[in-house]
Amino acid sequence: MIKFLAMMMFILNPALQANIKETLFAAPTLISAKISPDTKTIAYVGADSQGIPNVFIFPREASRETAEQITFFTTPGIIQFFWSGDSKRVLLTKDEDGKGKLHLHGIHIHSKHHVDYMEQFDNVSTKVLQISSTQNRVAVGLNDRDPLFHDLYRLDLDSGQFELLFENHKFAKFLVSDSLDLILKMEINTDGSWTVFSADDAVWIKLTAADAFQTEFLSYHAEENSVYLLDSRFTNMSQLLSKKISGEEKIIASPSESDIDDLLFIGGKPRAYATYYLQKKWHPIDTSIQPDLTYLENQIGPNFEVINTTSDGSFWIVANSIPDQGGNFWLYDTNQKSLSALQYSKTKKLAKMYPMVAESRDGKKLVCYYTLPKEFDKGGTVDKPIPLVVIPHGGPFKARDRYQFNPFHQWLANCGYAVLSVNFRLSSGFGKEFVNAGNGEWGKKAHLDVLDAVDSCIAKGITEKGKLAILGGSYGGYEALASLTFSPDYYACGVAICGPSNLRTVLEKSPLFWEFTIKPLSDKMAFYTKQAFLTSMLGESLDPENFENRSPLNYIDSIQAPLLLVHGKNDHVVNERESHQIYSSMKKNGKEVTYILFPDEGHRIARFANLMKYMDQAEHFLSEHLGGKYQPVSPTILEKSSAQVFGESN
Repeated sequence: MIKFLAMMMFILNPALQANIKETLFAAPTLISAKISPDTKTIAYVGADSQGIPNVFIFPREASRETAEQITFFTTPGIIQFFWSGDSKRVLLTKDEDGKGKLHLHGIHIHSKHHVDYMEQFDNVSTKVLQISSTQNRVAVGLNDRDPLFHDLYRLDLDSGQFELLFENHKFAKFLVSDSLDLILKMEINTDGSWTVFSADDAVWIKLTAADAFQTEFLSYHAEENSVYLLDSRFTNMSQLLSKKISGEEKIIASPSESDIDDLLFIGGKPRAYATYYLQKKWHPIDTSIQPDLTYLENQIGPNFEVINTTSDGSFWIVANSIPDQGGNFWLYDTNQKSLSALQYSKTKKLAKMYPMVAESRDGKKLVCYYTLPKEFDKGGTVDKPIPLVVIPHGGPFKARDRYQFNPFHQWLANCGYAVLSVNFRLSSGFGKEFVNAGNGEWGKKAHLDVLDAVDSCIAKGITEKGKLAILGGSYGGYEALASLTFSPDYYACGVAICGPSNLRTVLEKSPLFWEFTIKPLSDKMAFYTKQAFLTSMLGESLDPENFENRSPLNYIDSIQAPLLLVHGKNDHVVNERESHQIYSSMKKNGKEVTYILFPDEGHRIARFANLMKYMDQAEHFLSEHLGGKYQPVSPTILEKSSAQVFGESN
């Protein structure tokens, strides 16, 4: 329910290939980059000559053309990467076949010695909690003793030895200091509330289930003996707080337009924050940072992210995203006020994205983004209605759609479709009231929000009934299934990727809590609990009947439109049976359905051949039912796919 495939930062090649899918969704040559603490070296993850994401390094003062490859993985799956505190190693976590079992690897940049620190463990997953800036050690969580709870260890990167810091029997999250001491322990209670303890077991803060959902513990500042956190206990929008271990709190930033979307830390302190309603907007906390924000906004626009900085703030790695261009990466020298391109494309051959605020039938403001094919675009309008594909995001909470490059928008616009993304209630970023308004509204008001946004596009003359399709993954896959069952007269067809079909059975296979990166290679994590999903699905009353009346599997007879299902066999978030059971029921009832199963994939379709197989099938499927263009993927790519296809009509 968390992610809709890997939405990597796309770097457009100077000349588009004939089949745009193969360009848009190939692993970029630069996915993310970071500068070493000593400022001398830049490491980045990008596609190697075989198209597999690997790690490369080059001197800061040289160009990226001099980069040296230092990992040689033959399968995708790098989830995060970091520099060690002494700048001698690149660390990374990697998944295999989408199973969610992350191993921590370390590569010495001089000797090139590569160590899998988890090699000695069986069936273990690693969490990187803190990398010390002063010691050559890392705080990690390992679930080798108990699959649910991660014990805390200090790992010596030179010797590879683990020192037990805390044996964990009940805590879901921890906060660790730069010196690798335990600061906070977070326990989830049976009602979904949280109790947060200090290291000496004193209760530090209590959070209701709603407050815990909106609270994020960011970092510990040793000199102040305080914790920085995002919190909305007393407000609708999230605030940035500093809370001392002794209990004293100080509000640092309290926006009213949106939740705090992004933060810039330098030297362990927050210097700026960003809000995001229609587009991103940066705000200084430390006024001395304003010239840097102004310079970057003037040079590359406000929609940028600071991926990492040196401790003194002299160099920043910055990424920005432009809807009709793609993603760019820069090295910013704060002393010289200069940008050096690590990856920059001047090509602007893609379709434009337009923000739109639709209104739900009960008066909620729904921030949406739509894209029109270049050949039909008349400045955000079209001469006559064209087919439209809706792409609901995953999550559904702790996720939202943004004004940025979206490869799915570009792919479908290139096929001749208008494309719409909707921030329905349940979406995060617009305050806790907006998220909570979706509790118990899966398949109901949250679903109707999507229809209301579609109706806004119909009213604008962009599309019309009979020319609509829906394609989504994770929660978006659920929405695709719900759309075909609860509003069968709207859509001509639907595509559901790893979508829940039965809310009861999907929760039976869900863990009590889990974490995901908010996007590939991000340091930012989104934390989810089973209880939060239970409340979201059933509402505050936790009425179990909502399991049945919101589950598309129970409304097979209502489905009129053809359906394409996609799932990874190893999906540990939404079990594969969610697609299998609705496929079997539709086949028994004589419904038109095709099912693509990938035995070597999980919740993200990561392997390029598999991604192309599913997208080739989806593009043909949409063309058949909506009339858009279809360009076959190269057979030499498709023959490498592991896909098992069931119910194919041709």
